[in-house]
Amino acid sequence: MAIPRLGDGAESAFTSPGRFHRRHVRRACESCRQRKTKCTGDKSGCRNCREAGIICCYTDGKREKSKRSLASLSAKVQAYEDVIRKLSNRFGVSDEQLVNIALVAESAPDLALNAEAGLATTGERSQDSGSEPPPYRSSSPSALDGVDHTGEDFNRDETARATGFIGRSSEISWLQKLSKEVNNECEEWSSSKSNEDDDNGLPSPTLTPLPEKPSDPLVASSSYYIDDLDVPKKEQVDAFAVPSRDTATKLLNAYLTSVHPSLPIIGISTFISQFQVFFSQPSLKPGSKWLAILNLIFAIASKYGQLTDAEWKEGEDDHQMYFSRARSLSLEDQLLHHPDLQQLQVEGLACFYLIASGHINRAWKLSGSAVRGALGLGLHLQNVGVCTSDTSKEIRYRVWWSLYNIEHLLGVMTGRPSCIIDSSCTTPLPVPFDESDFQKEEVAQLIGVVGRGTSSSLDRMSFSSSTANLDSTADSDGNDTPAECDTKRSQAEYFKSLPPCMSLYFLQMTSLTTIAKRMTTKLYSPEALQSPWASIEFTIQSLMLAIDSWFMNLPSAYDFTSTQTSQCPVGQRLGLAFLFYSTKIGITRPCLCRLDSSPPEDEKAHEFCSKTAAECVESACHMLTLFPDTPDAAMLHRISPWWCTLHYLMQATTVLLLELAFHSQHVPEKANMVLKAAKKAIDWLSALSKTNMASERAWKLCDGFLCRLAPYIGIDVNEMSDNEGSSSNSLFDAPDIGSTELGDDPLVDDLSFDQTSTLPAATVTTAESIAAGMDSTACSPINPLVSPLDMSASYSLEVPDLLDTLTKSENSLSGPLPYDELFPYDPATGQITRSFFPLGPNMDLDMGYFWGDAVC
Repeated sequence: MAIPRLGDGAESAFTSPGRFHRRHVRRACESCRQRKTKCTGDKSGCRNCREAGIICCYTDGKREKSKRSLASLSAKVQAYEDVIRKLSNRFGVSDEQLVNIALVAESAPDLALNAEAGLATTGERSQDSGSEPPPYRSSSPSALDGVDHTGEDFNRDETARATGFIGRSSEISWLQKLSKEVNNECEEWSSSKSNEDDDNGLPSPTLTPLPEKPSDPLVASSSYYIDDLDVPKKEQVDAFAVPSRDTATKLLNAYLTSVHPSLPIIGISTFISQFQVFFSQPSLKPGSKWLAILNLIFAIASKYGQLTDAEWKEGEDDHQMYFSRARSLSLEDQLLHHPDLQQLQVEGLACFYLIASGHINRAWKLSGSAVRGALGLGLHLQNVGVCTSDTSKEIRYRVWWSLYNIEHLLGVMTGRPSCIIDSSCTTPLPVPFDESDFQKEEVAQLIGVVGRGTSSSLDRMSFSSSTANLDSTADSDGNDTPAECDTKRSQAEYFKSLPPCMSLYFLQMTSLTTIAKRMTTKLYSPEALQSPWASIEFTIQSLMLAIDSWFMNLPSAYDFTSTQTSQCPVGQRLGLAFLFYSTKIGITRPCLCRLDSSPPEDEKAHEFCSKTAAECVESACHMLTLFPDTPDAAMLHRISPWWCTLHYLMQATTVLLLELAFHSQHVPEKANMVLKAAKKAIDWLSALSKTNMASERAWKLCDGFLCRLAPYIGIDVNEMSDNEGSSSNSLFDAPDIGSTELGDDPLVDDLSFDQTSTLPAATVTTAESIAAGMDSTACSPINPLVSPLDMSASYSLEVPDLLDTLTKSENSLSGPLPYDELFPYDPATGQITRSFFPLGPNMDLDMGYFWGDAVC
């Protein structure tokens, strides 16, 4: 008997009162879904909810949620595609390259699932891995080899702990790779020679089995710094002793002239006033931190005097005595103390001294403490409070950027990640005016602009207002309206119209450092190494555009490629030049690798790698043109960033030796020029080796590599030039140079190998002969024959030079000095006292309190 179908409608669902027959509904309410009970699906409220007396609520089902989520994701993908298309137009990336990036990125997540691939070198990685570089780079010693792991125990002994981990952005790591390349090449060359029979047709005795391939060289064996040695400490030193006023004045003047423009970590106007009062009234008793700052300044200046062989220097080891005093005063017992501004200055100066002394591992550790202290005090953020004067805010910004630059320098030296996250920082760049101009109305207005880091003020030009904006403005810059572009151009022109000064130099150096820091983050971090090669190419192109843009916006007074007369001190131009070429070397270094003989599968990637590697070698040669032809260590230290000149020289030298180990594959027609530049670098290391132990170790390393490479690249070791001889021998005669196209970028064309003109014969020297082959417009800014800068001037810093100038400029002001309001600063209340000395009768005791405040 057939069962009759139930009728439609709500009434048919119930055959009798109180009886509920199961019926499928399109959507259950939220309460029934959670309790997993059958819902009647009534719009006014289901039966279960009515009986329970609760609110009946219907939500979207899985299908509706999936549809809505898919629509949202589609909109995001479309927005991302629009952004990528705009960026590709800006950076000149073709649609085909974008498609390749997308296709390779699809397989990138596989890398995280393959443990073996994550621990293998580039040549051992799976062919399916999206992070694998092109096949012809399989034996690359570049930064793209598996650097997201370490196979060395850095806690095994004291030497390993002293060196510590070294990342791939460091030239020490490049030296380690160079050692492996030299070992491999020499082994192959010896093997080919040993397989040859002797004259009697008998097998050569050297056909015996070769020994096992040695393991990879240890990091400590490639380090030339002296962290394995203890920092000398004078026994029974009187921490409160001070030199005579004449000696102290010379030391302070040496510091202000050679270091302060690059490291404005103290407010010089305030400190000079304190310095004069202290030596005028010996009965005064400053605080221990102020005395530590004073002794660190003396230690740095004394180290500078030792390296430059200054006439005013006294003992060879005086810098160790001053540093020992500073350690006793404010370094050895500060581990558990809370940070304050003055302690940050102490740690920053101590870190700088350790860098200059060759103790970079200790400096890196101390820098981390200083930066974390600065973060704890909020120096990484723009200060908009009313309790701190605008001038004091500006000087604190400079304290932050000084620590930022030190942290980046040590990050490159050691290859370790920085503890500064740029996206978390809003500190504006310093204004391009010195402290002596802070009382001027227009400068005071600029300093007092609230939110000048994010508004359309002066520092919103091409190099951004702060590091937080460097990445976030990538999309907006490509969409600038004509009015915004005109504003940026006018701002750039305004900066170019300003007269050169220490603050403008520090601004340019800091803006370049922010680009260099992006380079280390985007190219040398483990995250970057898991990116597809096409993405790395895009990053290199964008960074090259950024640094070229910085160079184009550089005021003419700081143009280190110009031979025009400049009011800018030669040391400042050299400082920017070294940092510029060092950053270009770091950006292009990932492409410097051995090219396989097999034809490449991707011609465009092969062409990009070859051109970029050629630029890396070219930048190293350009850096060598900054060094005079005749090595003179004392003169070089007087006019260069003497605390890290060895680091820059070793970067260039290692790149040149790597290119020689690759048989000059990237610049085959310039092989002789690369060799001559490498010899010049070795000569300079030999000269610097007489000044300190780190330079001596560096010279022995590089000279040993070149001597080992000599047999199989056709170099006669006996013909290598002697640094004490004339640099005009035949080894440094420039051969005929062809032309090589390096790209379409204007700056790259200016720095290309194409020689379209030659320098007058009377002005061509060794540096220019190398530069002529590499760049027809490059000129060493310190060459006495062609440079407009006065190189014959005496560099002896006798009785006050800059110190007197600053003092006279302050005394010439009418009315109360503006810096009376800045000194001293009370860290407890944030207020600035208006009196230099307290009104109390006990001068000694009160002075100890006030001089415990930060020099800002």
